[in-house]
Amino acid sequence: MYDVLVLGSGVAGLTTALHAARRGLSVLVLTKGELSHSATRYAQGGVAAALAAPDSPDLHLVDTLTAGAGLCDPDAVRILVTEGPDCVRELARLGANFDTEPSPEGPELLLAREGGHSLARVVHSGGDATGAEIERALVEAVNISDAIEVREGWFAIELLVEHGRCSGVLALRPDGQVELVRAADVVLATGGAGQCFAVTTNPTLSTGDGIALALKAGVACADLEFVQFHPTALHTPLMPRPLLSEALRGEGAVLRDAGGVAFMRGLHPLADLAPRDVVSRAVHERMQATGEDHVWLDATMIDDFQSRFPTIWFSCVRVNLDPTREWLPVAPAAHYLSGGVITDLDGTTTLAHLWACGEVACSGVHGANRLASNSLLDGLVFGRRVVDAILDGKVTAESSGAMTGVLDLADDIEPEADRARVPHERATDPDAVRAALQRVMSSDCGVVRDADGLQHARETLGGLARTGDLPAGIAGYEVIDLLRVSRAIVASATERTESRGSHTRREYPDTSDALLGRFVTRGGAVPVFVALPGVVARGRL
Repeated sequence: MYDVLVLGSGVAGLTTALHAARRGLSVLVLTKGELSHSATRYAQGGVAAALAAPDSPDLHLVDTLTAGAGLCDPDAVRILVTEGPDCVRELARLGANFDTEPSPEGPELLLAREGGHSLARVVHSGGDATGAEIERALVEAVNISDAIEVREGWFAIELLVEHGRCSGVLALRPDGQVELVRAADVVLATGGAGQCFAVTTNPTLSTGDGIALALKAGVACADLEFVQFHPTALHTPLMPRPLLSEALRGEGAVLRDAGGVAFMRGLHPLADLAPRDVVSRAVHERMQATGEDHVWLDATMIDDFQSRFPTIWFSCVRVNLDPTREWLPVAPAAHYLSGGVITDLDGTTTLAHLWACGEVACSGVHGANRLASNSLLDGLVFGRRVVDAILDGKVTAESSGAMTGVLDLADDIEPEADRARVPHERATDPDAVRAALQRVMSSDCGVVRDADGLQHARETLGGLARTGDLPAGIAGYEVIDLLRVSRAIVASATERTESRGSHTRREYPDTSDALLGRFVTRGGAVPVFVALPGVVARGRL
């Protein structure tokens, strides 16, 4: 019996584990891959934090709220931007090496500007290898801790719910056996669900496992329709698609169509540095207008490209591209899920003793569209807050942050019967089901959606869920998780009959004040609308 069981080994999970261990709690980390293999290591952009004048938490807050298109919780964002700088400094004290520049007072952090930010506030490491450096520092700290046990290759297949509380998980061991793992508190830190889509920047392990666990257990989830597509993924056969960081556009890179037109100019005051949802839609529309399957990123004006952006340079060289001489082909790719398991301001979920932080969570900090480089900060800040709340003796959620108004109806939402197939030895090919799922999600629930496409996706996913038994093992369970999460995404996208943030409906191009709130679902039930505080409720659909 452990004090804290952490599922996932990215920035949110390892931050939680380290804080818990340092404060005297026994910790077990379960990760289905290697300890250092998480989506965190793929993060190029950096960590956004107001670390020095003329920046301030207030400016960071305004930029975050603007990007979130009306759906951020201001209290959650205030926590993110005020506690974030100390978390970044703590990470540096832990051993993470961030890029610096000389000054009369000594080396100072080198800050970059990215899309949606009003000024430079993004801390980087190795130019474009920030996630890898943060993951390295956290893994090293975990490995030297006597209070943290790590089990690699373990896959959580079900939350253990007893007497109205979470008391552990059923987990698949590397040898294929299922084992019950008990803990006083369980923390979901499993990351996102980019593998629901055929084209993504996420690694193959990003299969929405934590959200699927929550949905299966009837834990409330929200904002699942808000899938952020990164506008500048390198358009190559490589998968996951190499990410061309917004830092390139922060250094002057320009998006162009096949005719060389810099099409972002005039579309938004920030032009190529507009928020990601704006740029992704613009790229999608330009591709539709020209009949091309990509546009171009012109980064030829950037000096010392190889030394400043070594990760991107290597990705380009792998496919025989020279960014100093050639425009780079780019297209949107699924990148980040702004919604997830809904939490209050401390990471508490609707199930007692179950917590969530990082991309798996819907804490209210991202709203309808995450601001660039707020994701790593999210994991750092709320991973620490989860541990603080556990030590304070908190057990159940309160009506705060994104959870505001949710507790009043959580018990009224009837979860659908669980129709996903339990894996058996006689097999439907999981790779084939996964590929079919990804194709329909990309074609019918991508950057731009409409009612016909969403209905087709719903029917196709329903059919895939009934195709037969899947093989026992992680591959089979991952497909079940992808199906469960994809169906919930489609259901939420169907109900949101407007365009807001990273969710665009072709037949509803405008933003509706009547939909200023969250669609909340449990167990795959039809989502229920919860208006934001101070907004007249739209009511149950």
